[in-house]
Parts: sequence; structure tokens; C-alpha cells
Amino acid sequence: MIISLAGITIAILAICVFSNSNQLLMQPLTTPESFLAGMPYVKYSTTSGEIIFIQPSSSFLVYALGAILICFGIYFYLTRTMHLSRKYWGVGLILWGISAIVAGTSYQAFGYELKCASRDLCLYTSNFELVYMLLTAYSINYLVAATAYTSLRSEGRKWLLRFAVIDSIFYTIYLFIGAVLPIRFLVSYEGFMAFIGANFILMFILNILHFKKHRDPLNRNLIWIWLGFLVVNLGYFVFLFGGIGRTLYENSGFWFNENDMLHVLLISWGLMVFFLLRRKLSDTCIVK
Repeated sequence: MIISLAGITIAILAICVFSNSNQLLMQPLTTPESFLAGMPYVKYSTTSGEIIFIQPSSSFLVYALGAILICFGIYFYLTRTMHLSRKYWGVGLILWGISAIVAGTSYQAFGYELKCASRDLCLYTSNFELVYMLLTAYSINYLVAATAYTSLRSEGRKWLLRFAVIDSIFYTIYLFIGAVLPIRFLVSYEGFMAFIGANFILMFILNILHFKKHRDPLNRNLIWIWLGFLVVNLGYFVFLFGGIGRTLYENSGFWFNENDMLHVLLISWGLMVFFLLRRKLSDTCIVK
């Protein structure tokens, strides 16, 4: 665990220090004034100048999501006893919660300050968003590692654990290249999902195969969890491509966009994870 956390820290520092992503501009080209025109924001005066806080309600939702996931992760970690699946789910949820808070800082709360303030044109991304994707990739691979103990016997575990480690290393290299060169797709959310999306499918398949063979309630619940996660993403894309958030804001002045829908659904999903796994999450065979 110490080696893992040290590696995560080094990766974050390397991304932040060597990133050239500030060479990428928002497309279409966007001025700070245009950026603010399409969203609610609040101005705060300080001794050193003015700070613009954007999307207050959205910021609250994403920070709430992060806090909830961290709390659930701490619960699983503290109740792990000898179960490595609980330990890895715990660490995974903690990292996911931290990544949500980091993401909310750049995509929502301080997005203007990080990407637009004192610039003629707004930036495409920030180091906060790169760290968000890096931490999320690590958190997902911790869940992959947990799957080795919930859905595989001893002979298959080492291969899945190796996959989780190698996948994390490869994504770190992938994102580092995208940040240094810089390459827009590699540092985008689409690029993140293209790389890491298969991990969800892998976990889902392993849960199904284990449940088909053993009919155990744990893997049944894990199947429901990943089906719930699919619903979360479908809800997000329906809101996004339907332009529902933009129409709502233009017609009523009420701000609730696709990211808000995602975060509300993820909070519901987090509650689903907690109540379906809090008692049943355990290793298929305890390894001391």
C-alpha cells in the first residue's frame, strides 16, 4: 500500500510539473466573457483582486459526491478485517471521491480561475483535470483488484492483479505523453474512457461468470451495481445529447446540466454500492 501511494504521488507530481497542456485552447475558441455568459457565477472581492466562482449548485453536488464516496470508502477500509476485496473497494472509493473533488474544482467551482482568468482565450484543460483522470483510473483499477478476490479463485487472481497494476502504469504513461506533447485526445475525457472503459466490462463479465457458476449473492449484487452504473452513464448521455440542461437554463434560468445529472445519479449509485455491499462484500477465499 505504501509503494502504491508513493507511486500515485510521483505520477501526480510528474504530470503537474511536466505538463504542457496549457498550450491547448478551448474549442471553439472561447473568451473569458463568452465562457461566463453561458452559466451562473458569483464574484468575490479579495485583497488581491476578484475571484469568480462558477456553477455554485453544480459545485455543491460534485463536492457532496466526493465526500460521500470518501466516507463509504473509509467504511469499507475500516471494516476490511482479512478481506482484501473490502480493502481494495475502500481504497478505490476513497480515490474516486478525491478525484471527484479535484474534478469539481476545475470543471465547476474554480474552472474560470484555472482556465480563463487573465487570458485572452480560455484553456481546454488544467492540471486539476489531468489529476482527476489519473486518480479515477487508479481507483477503477483498485476495483479491478478487488474483483480478483470476489469473482476469481486463487489460480486466476494473480493475473487480474497484474493486469490492474500494468493497466495503471500504462495509463500513467498514456496521460503523461498526452500532457507533455500535448495531444488533445489523450488528455480528454473521451481519451480516458477509450483507455479505461474496458475495465468496467471486464469486471462485469467476471461477476456474471462467477455468479453463473456459484449463484452467490455477492456477485449477484455486483452485477446489479454495474447495471446501475450503466444506467448512470445512459442518463448522462441522454441529458447531454438531448440538450436538456441548456434548454432548461435558457427557458427558466434554472441551472441543472448533464454534469449535475451525472453527479446526482452517481450519488444514488454510491448509495446502491454501500447498501448492496456493506454486509456481503468479502473474499471468495480468504488469503492471509
